Amino acid sequence: MIWGDAADTRARRVWSGLVLTVAALVLTTGCVATATEARSVAEAAIEPTPEASPVPTPVSTPVVIPSDGPIIVGEQTVSGVGPRTEERVPLAVPAAARSVLVDLSCDAPSHFIAELGDAMMLGQAPLSGECDGSRTLAWPWTYGSSGMLWLSIGPEVGWTLSVTYSSEPFVQDADLVEECEAYSQVYSQVSNADDGYGFYAAFGADEWNTRVDAAARAAAALADASDTSLADGFAAMRDVLAERSPIPGGMTEVQEFWEVHRPIAETCAWNHTEIAVYAEFGG
Repeated sequence: MIWGDAADTRARRVWSGLVLTVAALVLTTGCVATATEARSVAEAAIEPTPEASPVPTPVSTPVVIPSDGPIIVGEQTVSGVGPRTEERVPLAVPAAARSVLVDLSCDAPSHFIAELGDAMMLGQAPLSGECDGSRTLAWPWTYGSSGMLWLSIGPEVGWTLSVTYSSEPFVQDADLVEECEAYSQVYSQVSNADDGYGFYAAFGADEWNTRVDAAARAAAALADASDTSLADGFAAMRDVLAERSPIPGGMTEVQEFWEVHRPIAETCAWNHTEIAVYAEFGG
């Protein structure tokens, strides 16, 4: 196994999937100034002072709701280039909206992370993946939601958000909710084993192995009982934990661990069932 995966630090936090990739994606862009010819004082004095271009206000397109069911209540298109690390994309969300759907397209291959408002506060999740147009990003729109979309994407990559506002509430997959919450326990077992052995020196190598063995058995049970697309991921995690390197204390530093964990975490996030760490040490 490959140790010391530079793309995945062992920072302890409550939310897992997002932090693993965001540091590599949040970039900044610069501005290029345009030079002008020098003019005399007299020439400059007779020219009007240029006014700043007004910042366009986002406007949604209202759509009549058919009487036979909840449909689209507004649409909006926003385009840009490169990462938006400090400024956010303002969305004009109609009052009747109950969910926000976004089709993201890019003019070059790029990984992205998108977050609508404060995901942690709302009990939702940032969404991430490849900008290939294969999936529609979706968020619930509830009391406390913010119309500011944070988007991290590759530098110099042109992107377009085609936003649809629906009066239909976002519906979580109940099976995924259950399985993602169960997987949080498996992930927590591994994280606590690493922290307890390495960072806090609370126990030795035998206890670390015992805890990781227990996590492997739990992953196997999840794989056997799963009724969702996560079944193969749980089985792969079982194998990674069972076939681990004999060096204790660094399971969450093994590249193969993250290669299996990431797709599970992404699937759970798109269902807005974020993987959580139930920390045994610290705090």
